[in-house]
Amino acid sequence: MHAEAPAATGSGATGADAIFGHVLVGIDGTPESLVAAAQGGVVRAPDGHLELLAVAERHLAAQAGFAAALADDALVADTAAELAQAAELVDADAARMTSGNLVKLLCDECSRRGATLIAIGVRPHRRLSALTFGGHDVEALHDTRCSLLIARPGWGPHKPDRIVVSVDGSPEAHAAEVVGRSLGARLGCDVVPVVSLVGEVDAGVLRKEREDALLDPRPLVEAVVGASSRGGLIVVGRGRQRGHRWRGTFVERIVYSARCSVLVVQQEPSAPA
Repeated sequence: MHAEAPAATGSGATGADAIFGHVLVGIDGTPESLVAAAQGGVVRAPDGHLELLAVAERHLAAQAGFAAALADDALVADTAAELAQAAELVDADAARMTSGNLVKLLCDECSRRGATLIAIGVRPHRRLSALTFGGHDVEALHDTRCSLLIARPGWGPHKPDRIVVSVDGSPEAHAAEVVGRSLGARLGCDVVPVVSLVGEVDAGVLRKEREDALLDPRPLVEAVVGASSRGGLIVVGRGRQRGHRWRGTFVERIVYSARCSVLVVQQEPSAPA
């Protein structure tokens, strides 16, 4: 039996419900978008709000040269078709389509509507190629200011088979564990906190109420990925300094090493002294 997770800070809902109270799913005309919609529907809080935002990135059609007009029509049609399928897959509170840059519009909508989670699908690729050639997942990791679900096939509309949480004693890891345990309790999933034994281990990480922790002799990234499964969910935390664009080597390594979906829990920056 897991120890009761402490409540997340802030007003309103706590724990996972605070993160999943307003889910915004990005639809881009690819099948991976349907995975994001399905998983967003699973993690949404019981009384939460879920929106589907389909974005036809019509500027990409220009790369087709003389066939740009045909490519533009196909792109719009594919995006509309994916939005219709996503709307059938999940009980969305709102669904609409527009054009522009997917991640920018998701970020703008997140700020305007106060969304607490953005969900996007990710195509299979390695970290180096993703960082070199870009992609929605890379842009979202760097630009979103709320929690982010990077969705991979493996579960949804069913629950994940387990939730793996990275634990290292940091405030970001604590926030991730709060959300992971709360979500696990709501969905009825096993929660596996992973502690790396590399280097000096904080005694507080091994406290009595975390008797379910998995102690691993490998570095934390390898330990977390090794404890996960294709049908699981990894939960990690990140922070953001005021006035700086977030760069998270640890989180990026987790995202691009994992075989499963990854939930990145956003910690708000501390107030300046």
